[in-house]
Amino acid sequence: MDLKRHLLGRLLGHPFDGDEHIYSDDESATVKIINNRIYSHKVLRVNYTTYDLRRAQDSINPHTRPDIMLLSHEDEDADNETDSHPYWYARVIGIYHAEVCHVGLNAQSSGVQELEFLWVRWFGRDLDCDSGWNTRCLHRIGFVADDPIDPSDPIGASGAFTFIDPAEVIRGVHLIPAFAHGKTSELLEPSIARPQKDNNEDWQYFYINMYGLPLLFRVLSDILAKVCGP
Repeated sequence: MDLKRHLLGRLLGHPFDGDEHIYSDDESATVKIINNRIYSHKVLRVNYTTYDLRRAQDSINPHTRPDIMLLSHEDEDADNETDSHPYWYARVIGIYHAEVCHVGLNAQSSGVQELEFLWVRWFGRDLDCDSGWNTRCLHRIGFVADDPIDPSDPIGASGAFTFIDPAEVIRGVHLIPAFAHGKTSELLEPSIARPQKDNNEDWQYFYINMYGLPLLFRVLSDILAKVCGP
């Protein structure tokens, strides 16, 4: 049902803001997945623009390089600017597409459409950790706990997992486990969302790596080119 709600929002043209729109069961039932099949893919390729306006591409693989970044849709608090952050982060669990048909009075098209979607597990920022350029420290994040958004909801929807449109992905992100904080099994019960080698445990925190050798070498080469000339 969560998948149909996600697909319905996209079929109706509702913009992504991080919160799934609430639809009734009858509204969700207007989304028909052809032959009740979804198709899995191994890799998502994302085109993006580098800081110096060059074209580049990231390959997102749920098994080898699963972490991504998206534009944040947080409400900025003018009184607490330090809590705002321009990006959201997630781990891709699965890459899929499905052929769907929207029926009913609100349908904008009655034809079969192919929609791609990602199943992701969200990270949340550790607001107790001083980070950013002013503190000269990397931002720290951790997986969102798999708790029901509304305990009275019989479906038990969780804020830890959701479906997103691949078009929302900016690029991949490199995360460094915070080894000093160790691992935990309290954020999520045994689940296929973890690789088997993780023994049903998660790193408590990760640091967002904002620096990399290729970027550093490119910046240095640009500086040398400007200072020394061609």
